[in-house]
This record gives sequence, structure tokens and C-alpha cells, in this order.
Amino acid sequence: MKIEMHSIGKVINDINEMISPGLIRNHQSIIEIDEKYLEGLKDISTCKYLDIVFFFDRNHEEKMIISNKAVHDKGVFATRAPSRPNHIGITTVELLKAEGNRLFVTGLDAINLTPVLDVKSCDTSLFDKEQIHNSILGENPRIDIDRTIRSDDREDLLYKAGQLHGHICPGIAMGVLCGAEIMNKIWDKKEDPYDYTMTAEQPNCVLDGLMFVTGFTPGKRKLILEPGDRMRYKIVNKEGKGWLIESSDHNRAYINELLPDEMPKLERAKKVLKLDFYKIFDVTELS
Repeated sequence: MKIEMHSIGKVINDINEMISPGLIRNHQSIIEIDEKYLEGLKDISTCKYLDIVFFFDRNHEEKMIISNKAVHDKGVFATRAPSRPNHIGITTVELLKAEGNRLFVTGLDAINLTPVLDVKSCDTSLFDKEQIHNSILGENPRIDIDRTIRSDDREDLLYKAGQLHGHICPGIAMGVLCGAEIMNKIWDKKEDPYDYTMTAEQPNCVLDGLMFVTGFTPGKRKLILEPGDRMRYKIVNKEGKGWLIESSDHNRAYINELLPDEMPKLERAKKVLKLDFYKIFDVTELS
């Protein structure tokens, strides 16, 4: 059966090519509704969340099996991938404000000028949110961590890593910073972090942050501890390719200059997340 649809508006933001959906969601977007549908926006400001239905107009692929750095050999209907038969996307967003025919939102993962097909008030009353979330976690326990890494929300990672570590300090923040860098390096190569193993020397706060963010743990035989007296981490895949990450000889002076001792520990930890990774660590590619 042939079904015809037409757009009711468009997305306006500063993202003009597809990047990680997690990064797109960090940007504010405007849903600009065509003037002839303006009456349909009456009382839209009473909605805290909206479901935005849109068309993947710049994706022409159609795949039944999806396999990428986030998903491995799943049917497309079990994913949110854009390469689907009708190229329809739907995302729940937070409505910040409505001005005339413009809806200012956050959380949308559609790029600039994407055609909008529909806007609906978000209704979660039919479902138990926790049960749905736990069913997803049961299949992919790291989904929240991986999404947080991709969206570059390091502070959220810091607080979550603190739950494992028992407190929040500059050391665990350094581990979060290093772990996020490692994961992004692996994903940039379009490889699976599970295929990598980390060898580390010092069992300290930094290592706890690294373990939390990367998932390299001794229980999965993905973490090997070796004797040593410095922060040195060797991350390699099954072919021995990867990176050697070592603390820089000058990192202490760099850190002390920007993070004075009198600064509260939590504030110091947050500041660590904003430091230049390559001024703290030396990175050697292993091939």
C-alpha cells in the first residue's frame, strides 16, 4: 500500500552533517513549524517533553542487519539506526520554550534542515519507565556509560565512577579523562572495546576511573596488573595494535599550576576533566 506523507516543518540547528547522536543531543535545536499548522501548537507550552517524528532525508541506505561500534548484528527494527525501510526517526525531546511557530528543544538527534513529520506530546503513562530501562540494561549493561562517553559528559562519568571508587578525587577524574580518550580512540577505528586488553602498573585511584569508563576489568580478563611505579597503560587488541599511555614527566607541574592545593577536592576533580589530556599523558601508537 502506498502512503504519502509531507513535512509540517523543519529542524534548525548548527549540525550540518551526521555525527554521534549523543553529541547532537547536546545542542539546542529549533523545530520550525509551517505557518499553516500554527493553530495546532495551541497549549504546546504545557508539554514538558515532546516526541518529534522526522524523516532521514539524507540517508538512502536500507539495511535489515545493523552492525557498528554501538550495535552488533541486530535487526534494524531492534535499533534506532537511520538505515531503515521508511527512514523515519522519532526522538523524545525537552521543550525549553515555544515562540510562535518555533519550538526550542534539547535532546534532538536530527541534523539541520531535517524534515519534521509530526510533533506529539510525550506519553509514558502506559509503561513503567524503570522496567523498560532495566530490560535494556539487561541486554547491554554499559549502554548508559557508553552514551555518556559519546556525549562527552565527563562530569556525569566522574560521579558515576565515584560510586565504584567510594569518593571523588583528582585521581579518579584523571582516570575518567584517560578512559574516555581510550574509548573514543577505539570507536574512531570502528572497533569493539571488548577486543582490547589493558595492562597497568599502579593500582590506584586513576586505575579505578579507567576500569569504570572502559570496562577493562580483571574479572573479564581484560585488565592485567604488572609491577611498576608509574602511571603506564598499554591498551592493545588481539593483533597487538593499540596505544601505550604514560604519565608525562611534566604533568605534575602542569596540574599544580592549574589546580592549587587549597582548592576543594571535588572542585579539583572537576577541573581535571577540563585539562589537556596530552599535557598529562604521553601517547605512543603501537602497530
